[in-house]
Amino acid sequence: MRRLIRPASRQRGATAVIVAISMMAMLGFAAVAIDLGGAYSEHQQLQNGADAGALAIAQSCALGDCVDSSDKYAKANKLDGQATGQVVGAITSTVTVETSSVRKNWFGAVIGIPTSTLTARATAEWGWPSGGATLPLTFSWCAFYEATGGWDDEGKPLSDAEAAIHVIEKSCTPPAHNEVPGGFGWLTGINCSATVLAGNWVLTDPGNDGSTSCKDFDWTTLQNKTVLVPIFDQFTGSGSNAMYQIKGLAAFTITGYCFSQDAKWNVTKCPADKQIKGHFSNYVDLSGDYTIDAGSTHFGVATVKLSA
Repeated sequence: MRRLIRPASRQRGATAVIVAISMMAMLGFAAVAIDLGGAYSEHQQLQNGADAGALAIAQSCALGDCVDSSDKYAKANKLDGQATGQVVGAITSTVTVETSSVRKNWFGAVIGIPTSTLTARATAEWGWPSGGATLPLTFSWCAFYEATGGWDDEGKPLSDAEAAIHVIEKSCTPPAHNEVPGGFGWLTGINCSATVLAGNWVLTDPGNDGSTSCKDFDWTTLQNKTVLVPIFDQFTGSGSNAMYQIKGLAAFTITGYCFSQDAKWNVTKCPADKQIKGHFSNYVDLSGDYTIDAGSTHFGVATVKLSA
């Protein structure tokens, strides 16, 4: 019996075909792995640009300007700067920004996909903050009115003049002529924080040295810091049964305080004269931590956050 021996050239030819097919498959996998990985990274850059652009425009609108900076932020957040940004639709109390770029695929061209168009979108909203977590203290509307020189809620800039607001019980008349106690009062809270909402009533904390929830709070972290504080316009009850009705939120920069012998800064007669010093100011909050309500009294404060 004779052995059949196939020519070596035919074997080499078959091997070459298999290798060629394998190489195409490998290139296809490379296109998927490398190009998709690169596309994901660039899409994230576009999303960052869309988020930043939407927030920047919303902040501008909250200040009354509505400057379109979508293309600027699209390019700034793309590593190679090759991106475009634009506002999609009308600007109302929200703004939507779309960013886009064309990506050159490294291996995709081998399988007929030389480029990919990438897009990202983000929507931001703005309005007046009606509630959220704040320091557990509330200022009366009349104290705000007096400290700001009679700010009338018409959107004019606040003066930023420093005022000392004392912890005292007195009757004062705010613009709506509701009789409320003057100064400020402490609220019940947890870990030196109280959750408030405009229109709702909040329990007071009658402690002599501030809210009991602030027992171990480091007040030095608030020195020269701007915080949102609730403003109340109604008061009922007394002692542990007292309650404040919240009107809205204002921005207050703290420049001094006297709450107790252990919690004082930049106040000379402490603890005899318990007070908090600082100034109310126009402010745009970008934390996204506050509820937006277009019908709220804004007290010079707007809040901006991503909504989609």
